[in-house]
Amino acid sequence: MKPGNPHLGNILVVDDTVENLRLLTSMLTEYGYEVRPVINGRQALQAAAHSAPELVLLDINMPVMDGYEVCRRLKEMPAVREVPVIFLTALIEIADKTKAFGVGGVDYIVKPFQINEVLARVQVHLSLRRAQVELAGNYERLRQLEKMRDDLVHMIVHDMRSPLMVVMGHHDLLRGLLREHLSPDAAASLEEAAGGVRRLANMANDLLDVSKLEEHRLTLNCQNCGLLELAREVVAQIGVLDRSRRITVVPGVPALVSCDVGIMRRILQNLLDNAIKHTPTGSEVRVSVSDTGGQVRLSVADRGPGIPLAARDKIFDRFGVVQARADMQYHSVGLGLAFSKLAVEAHGGTIGVEEADGGGSVFWLQLAGL
Repeated sequence: MKPGNPHLGNILVVDDTVENLRLLTSMLTEYGYEVRPVINGRQALQAAAHSAPELVLLDINMPVMDGYEVCRRLKEMPAVREVPVIFLTALIEIADKTKAFGVGGVDYIVKPFQINEVLARVQVHLSLRRAQVELAGNYERLRQLEKMRDDLVHMIVHDMRSPLMVVMGHHDLLRGLLREHLSPDAAASLEEAAGGVRRLANMANDLLDVSKLEEHRLTLNCQNCGLLELAREVVAQIGVLDRSRRITVVPGVPALVSCDVGIMRRILQNLLDNAIKHTPTGSEVRVSVSDTGGQVRLSVADRGPGIPLAARDKIFDRFGVVQARADMQYHSVGLGLAFSKLAVEAHGGTIGVEEADGGGSVFWLQLAGL
């Protein structure tokens, strides 16, 4: 009998009938497989624990421990859990086959078996198993590469925030000192520069916090907050930086929610920045807050070109933004919408977009009211 080739496959054969065991071992070895024959379930578990096989051929009718129990225990062993188990048995009832698949078997061959059939099924399941292992390895390598990329980007963005804060601080100082000495055009240019720096700072914060939200590492410091009052504050801030569009907060009743005020302010800034970007100069952006049935809904309506139905889910996804741009479906403000979705969901709320009456889009978020 020629020794098997471990490169073709390491097979554990379990059968209490010595003649069957010899036949299978001889046949598989002859075709180049490395075979480990054992005559009962206890030996099979010991052999698998010592060195995991790539495939198991397993009889069912064995004393002390039948094949079903052997398979069940194999699937409890971390190193062997994914190894394919082919049952090789004289049992032909549907209930037997169903039970075999129920405990984790991947195939079922009825005795007396045809050698060519056994070889064919062994080859197929070994190929499938190796493809799964290769796919898992490729996925892990890609995951590591993605983590390295994210770590590098986060390091760069984190280091960017310090000089951005310096620019913002000195810009505010200059704006205060020079406000009375600048022409209207120069003052407007200064305000526009301030808006650009603020948007860069928000984008840096969004990029860092999207990853924290995805990994559930961002801690929310929730307190009672009136969304209508918060919306007015954010609109007043943004309105100073962009006077080319009317931003209106629709009068409404005060509505309290429990939220992280800093995070919610950034969400509103993102939604307003997005609306301003797509609203033509001279048009209106409308912000409204309503309280119905214990749910507080905040809406930001723009007069832009609207969003195709196929892009409405993509634009809230971290990578869907890129795809939506590539498909020329929607040009968003980067990770702002992805951050907003994750942050709203972290508060237990929902966020979405719909078509506005008369054209444009309405971005909305909904939180539980107090």
